Amino acid sequence: MNVTAPLFEVGEISARPCREVTRVKVEVADEEVTGVAGVALWGPLLDRLNLVGVADERVLRPIGPGGYTGGECYRTLVEVLLAGGEFLSDRSLLEGATEALRGEHAFPSHTTLFRFLDEADFGRVHKAAAVNRTMLARAWALGAGPSGGLVTIDPDATSVDTYGPNKQGSKFGYRGEVGLSPLIGVCGETGDVLALRARGGSAHPGRGIAGFIRECAAAIPAAVRDTKNLWVRVDSAGYRHDVFNVCEQLDAVFSITAPQRSNIAAAVRSLAQDPQTRWVPALSAEAAKGSEIAETLIEIGESRRGQQRRLLRLIVRRQRTSAGEQLCFDDLDGWRFHAIVTNLPAMFAPAEHVEAHHRLRGGIPEDTIRQLKEDFGLIHAPVQNFSGNWLWWHASALAHNVARWIRHLALPASFARCRGKRLRLAFFNVAARIVRHARQLWLRIPRSHAWADAFIEALTRIRTLPAYA
Repeated sequence: MNVTAPLFEVGEISARPCREVTRVKVEVADEEVTGVAGVALWGPLLDRLNLVGVADERVLRPIGPGGYTGGECYRTLVEVLLAGGEFLSDRSLLEGATEALRGEHAFPSHTTLFRFLDEADFGRVHKAAAVNRTMLARAWALGAGPSGGLVTIDPDATSVDTYGPNKQGSKFGYRGEVGLSPLIGVCGETGDVLALRARGGSAHPGRGIAGFIRECAAAIPAAVRDTKNLWVRVDSAGYRHDVFNVCEQLDAVFSITAPQRSNIAAAVRSLAQDPQTRWVPALSAEAAKGSEIAETLIEIGESRRGQQRRLLRLIVRRQRTSAGEQLCFDDLDGWRFHAIVTNLPAMFAPAEHVEAHHRLRGGIPEDTIRQLKEDFGLIHAPVQNFSGNWLWWHASALAHNVARWIRHLALPASFARCRGKRLRLAFFNVAARIVRHARQLWLRIPRSHAWADAFIEALTRIRTLPAYA
């Protein structure tokens, strides 16, 4: 065996390494092996939700004889994203032996998927949004919906950097980078994506948020909406009269972060300096920090502009500043203040409970957006067409939701809020042999795999779910 000589001398050379891994011999075998055994989990669930049938019923893509329907194209995009793909070329994750696990479903080529996105228009995007709403309603009917008597809508804006020339809608945003700025609506109790709206990169975080809240509310199944209370939770971008109006029209409670405006600052200062103010301990994590809660009433709106005057609860949380923290002009006597406004009467919920619930928007909703961008392809805009990227993001949202439904309906409780990486390592991107025996297709998972038994149990649970026509 020839030994490659070094190009120049940097030290003594030995015949063998001081420590060596086990020597293995590699050979090419004829066995069929898949690296994405998770197709056997999400495939039956997509079949039971009838994703392809719903998409084709809405004519997601007009197609001639012998072509691929919009439903097959959309399903393939969702499966690529579930397998960990971030680009159209990641279709290769499902090629080879894995195709056998997809059964009778068509497998459009990379070029077809590109055309499916690149030829998308506003109508196709909204048809995809309607498909996602149907999938959400069916999954919640199967038991994946929120428990309890409350459904919370958390709308938020995020940024997606774009690369390459002529990306429609790409502009410099407030972060100083070129990209797009979609709005994402999340169910605060479950983490499901309710709605998604693409916007240009220079869009203000609050632009169009009132109509988007209405869109999120429309995504909640009627059976759920009729039996649960609706709560809208927004950051300071939602401190707008059109948002207040929409929430009232939807008969929803709202809690909105109050911006640093003169009337808000004056009300907070007056509350903080009033010796009669009753401060109560905050709940959950803020209790350990010594934070306290108080409330007052504030009237907002300007009659000279024709705005409706509103009397809202102003709930203020104060927390002690620590040595070394960045100082703020609004700090007062060593306290830092954070305020929210709400239309929920005090007789229904004390201030500390409202503030604690509002603070939860930094939990599941923010984690959902992070997972969408890091684990399900929302971080990319793969085509130049604005509507095509919007359609890609709808597929990303549906892939995220399907992964959550599988965790909730079939997997062990320890995976309830796991990230995409852990889910794929344990259940989706698992290597297994594909064997044809006795006219059946067998998927043989190694006994050494830690979650082999849980995989089989999960598949059994999914197969017991009813199938929609």
